[in-house]
Amino acid sequence: MAKIVILIILAAVSINMVLGDQGIFKKAQEGANAMYEAEVNTQASFNSITDEMDKIISGQGGVTQPEEKSEIEQAKESGKEFDTNTPLEDEHGNVVQIPEGFKIAEDSGDTVQQGIVIEDVSASGDVAVQGSQFVWIPVGIFTKDDGTSSEEIILGRYTFGDSASNGEPNLVQAAYTESEPENYKKNGKTEQIPIDNEFYYVELLESREGNLSYETDGLNATAKDLAGFINSVKTNGGYYIARYEASFASGDNINNYKAASKESIKFSEDNMNYTEGTLWNYITQLDASKVAQNSYSKVNSSVESDLINSYAYDTAIVYIQTKNENYANKTTVNSELSNTGKTKDEVCKIHDMASNLYEWTTEYTNYIYTNLGFPCTGRGGIYNDSNLYAARRGYNQATDSFEDVRF
Repeated sequence: MAKIVILIILAAVSINMVLGDQGIFKKAQEGANAMYEAEVNTQASFNSITDEMDKIISGQGGVTQPEEKSEIEQAKESGKEFDTNTPLEDEHGNVVQIPEGFKIAEDSGDTVQQGIVIEDVSASGDVAVQGSQFVWIPVGIFTKDDGTSSEEIILGRYTFGDSASNGEPNLVQAAYTESEPENYKKNGKTEQIPIDNEFYYVELLESREGNLSYETDGLNATAKDLAGFINSVKTNGGYYIARYEASFASGDNINNYKAASKESIKFSEDNMNYTEGTLWNYITQLDASKVAQNSYSKVNSSVESDLINSYAYDTAIVYIQTKNENYANKTTVNSELSNTGKTKDEVCKIHDMASNLYEWTTEYTNYIYTNLGFPCTGRGGIYNDSNLYAARRGYNQATDSFEDVRF
């Protein structure tokens, strides 16, 4: 009887182990279910990975990839000095030529429309010129920052409409066209098409240093090589203008506002006031031309420099207006003379074309007042006259040397 009882108990235990909630059959079933679920999950994960790979291969995305930086952005971050003239692209495919001995400045824009700034590292043989900064002015068709629309900029001499017309540029003379590649030599005349019939503004083709003699009504200094400048623009798709108004090297602004040093000027007046770290004003148009031309003349440089001509000035205004509508009619934004770059007048990384001091150029004016000539053309706005605007033209004598004029 005891054996039967034990057997029953053993049988009960055995049956419970096999058929109970914790039984072998139950555990086996749960194990089978778990294995099935694991297989299903594994297959789902595999299918998901396969789908993501298919999307990546087909270009539909899936996994977010780090955005590739443009050549301009990479050069800017690296601070690399270029040892040869090098074309670089921005994120829209616009090409900028970086000259030998320059780098992309730390605070340069990333796109052509923002303003690409280069900085002289070793291009000049004059250490006081090194550190100077320049902004690329595109000529031809470039893509704007929206990534879809484009703008065509023609190298030319312009007049600009009033504020009501948003300073709409009116092309008076293109430097070159497809049908007339030397349009700047229009009709073969020495004097080109006049901008204004009263003041007769023209860009002379001849190269001359100018003079201060009243007997000959005075002469302005002209472009060193106008044809060379225009051909360079055609080849490179643009040119550079100074980012800041010229100021003497050293002083508080050495890192941002450096320009030609005293050593760069030859045969200049001895009474010029050279004060380190201050604006370079009180300079005649003739001396401004010498400084500009000599800034990069000491070495076999990859660049040539000159006082700005009317083609370069007007085309820069056209470029700026792709970013700031009606900049042509913008007037001074500061009530007192400031070191360059301090007036908050900055568009496309270019400073103070509408304020602070007006600019000497190589453009000639035939305007005569009494018996004296006023052959020198000044451009832009100044700090103490809110009626003068970025695109305006003015006239001066070759002997003029004022507080509110520079280059």
